[in-house]
Amino acid sequence: MALPLTGFHLDNRAGGTLQQQVQEMVVGGILEGRYRPGDRMPSSRALADHLGVSRIPITHAYTELVSAGYLDSRARSGYFVSTA
Repeated sequence: MALPLTGFHLDNRAGGTLQQQVQEMVVGGILEGRYRPGDRMPSSRALADHLGVSRIPITHAYTELVSAGYLDSRARSGYFVSTA
């Protein structure tokens, strides 16, 4: 089961692109311990719908977070908080 969408919010006053804001939101949740290793992230479609934005910045944010080592991508399963 994915993390609940209720924990994800954008701050209209925050600077940066939507992609950067999503990355900061996810990294903040990981560093604060709200998202734990192995937790499944919401699908890009569900998160985009919840935030009222296009799916593209969510997908790009998740991809960058995989590259940075914060998330793992599992084929046909989604994105998960990295266990490494």
